[in-house]
Amino acid sequence: MSSVQRMETQPERLWREFIAAQNKALATLDIDDGFAAGRAWSAWLAEFVPDAEVRRRIHGGGR
Repeated sequence: MSSVQRMETQPERLWREFIAAQNKALATLDIDDGFAAGRAWSAWLAEFVPDAEVRRRIHGGGR
């Protein structure tokens, strides 16, 4: 009998990455780690913006 594994969704992955970056920033109190956490937060929020052009303008880059 095979075991079925649940796959991580894009929002879940982005949330996990934000939490990891936030925890690192809080642990180190380094401004660069804070910037990285902010970028991770922005990426998570951008996941919920349906318009690609708006997402690019607000959050930079784009997909």
